[in-house]
Amino acid sequence: MISIAIPTYESDGRGAEFIEFQFKKFLQQTYKDFEVVISDHSQDDEIEKACLDFKDRLEIKYLRNEKARGKSASNVNNAMRHCKGEIIKIIFQDDFLRDEFSLEKIYKSFGAETKWLITSCEHSADGEIFYRRFTPRYHDKIHLGENTVSSPSVLSIRNDEDKIFFDDNLIWLMDVEYYKRLYNKWGPPTVLDEVGVVNRMWGSQLSAKMPQRTKDDELLYVMGVHGV
Repeated sequence: MISIAIPTYESDGRGAEFIEFQFKKFLQQTYKDFEVVISDHSQDDEIEKACLDFKDRLEIKYLRNEKARGKSASNVNNAMRHCKGEIIKIIFQDDFLRDEFSLEKIYKSFGAETKWLITSCEHSADGEIFYRRFTPRYHDKIHLGENTVSSPSVLSIRNDEDKIFFDDNLIWLMDVEYYKRLYNKWGPPTVLDEVGVVNRMWGSQLSAKMPQRTKDDELLYVMGVHGV
């Protein structure tokens, strides 16, 4: 029923650590009808080895992805293309499900007419202490950079044939621009105001390394695409 799409890479040597932490969270879930689809941009085998270690306990589809290495949008799109479930739950490798009921709550909140759903989230630096609860909301200018939804890890979408993919040209604004197109096609999201995921805070996150020039160029690109 649910496919969990995870784009992965080395994460400065912490990739396998993060994905193993995720897998342990998956094993705790009360809702069991799910698969895990991993698209891996890594140039080493650490994440693949972690997948092999858990293959007898989880339904894992591992995909080595050598195309557009370094672009999160391309990597998550590759995972999404291989998802077979009716619902695609996106989660980035350094984030994780909040508790054992996370998938069950998403499944029960995904109505027959639901096309996209977002949950509340929390933040953590160590995976044990949680802070800054965040309730998502959509607004019409979200694609310009004021992210009131949070990372794609809060997002689940219906796996229809006409589902929308992330824009491969974007890194910094890939999430907010995607939310805009989801809204344009399907209207406002279903908001589950319960904490479904935790965003991990650590030193090598994308937000900590993105040059200002890249941010400025992407904003101009998005303004052009959406006729601002």
